[in-house]
This record gives sequence, C-alpha cells and structure tokens, in this order.
Amino acid sequence: MKFISWNIDSLNAALTSDSARALLSREVIKSIQVHDADVIAIQETKLSAKGPTKKHVEALETAFPSYNIVWRSSEEPARKSYAGTMFLYKNHLEPEVHYPSIGAPTTMDAEGRMITLEFEDFYLTQVYTPNAGDGLRRLADRQLWDIQYSNYLADLDEKKPVLATGDYNVAHKEIDLANPKK
Repeated sequence: MKFISWNIDSLNAALTSDSARALLSREVIKSIQVHDADVIAIQETKLSAKGPTKKHVEALETAFPSYNIVWRSSEEPARKSYAGTMFLYKNHLEPEVHYPSIGAPTTMDAEGRMITLEFEDFYLTQVYTPNAGDGLRRLADRQLWDIQYSNYLADLDEKKPVLATGDYNVAHKEIDLANPKK
C-alpha cells in the first residue's frame, strides 16, 4: 500500500482561492494524484464543525474520484475552523474509522487532531500535533499531549502494528520554523 501525508494549511484556501499559495497547493494535489496513493492523510484542514462544504467535496471528488473521505473538525469548546484532519482512502478499502480522544489538556481533544484507520493487519493513525506556541507558552500542555499521544500509540501497538503519520510540529533546526527570525 502507498500512503501520503500532507499538512495542507487550510483545505478551503487550497481548493477555492486563487492566491499564489493556493495555486502551489493545487500543484501538490496534482503530484499526489500521480503517486496514486491508497491513503492520503491531510492535516490542518481548518474546516468548520460541519466539515467540508459541497464545493470542497466536489473538488476532492474531482481530484480523487475513487476515494472515500472522512474528516474530523474542531468543535466547541475549541476554536472554530481550527486544526482538523482528513483521510482519503481508495473505495475498495474498508477500514474501521476511529476518532480517538486521548485525555489531552485544555480543548486539544476537541480540535479534530486525530483520526485512526483500522485495517485487518494494522492501524494507520494521523495526528496534527499542537505546537508549543509563541514563546513556548503552551509547552506544559504540549508535553502532556506528547505523553497521552505516546500512550495511545502504545495501546494500539499492543493489538497490532501501527503506522503513525501527520504533522508533529517539531522543528529540528531554526530554519524549520515558519518565521525563524521572530
């Protein structure tokens, strides 16, 4: 099986905007199409709690016509249209879809940060890990998240192998930050 993971940084912008970034995102979509992945994991969708609009679904179905779509969006009490994850998987696949809560601090479990696909022989889980924030103001919450997420993966791994993917919000070097000079 082939898997692709991508932080799209706003599904709406990527699919409906004409900005330079949106045009670049559509080039990434074309590249993903060429690779013909069995499963595509998308992070930071920033969709409303209702999920993708009809326009979003039509665009996704045009780009990926033989895929099922599942998503998880940020819901109250978390911020609206924040974070969010989505899987596209080929129609012939029949995973069981799980929307786990891990006992994360603050509103993190309500932010749509994780989806897990359970296949017969393995789990495929994706995450959009919360960042520690400017000046590391959320570092304590992030550290708690990391512990809970690690425990979640360990629990899955006791049952069958786990493939974990996503955006882990880890910057190895300063150049990996969005704005390294700030």
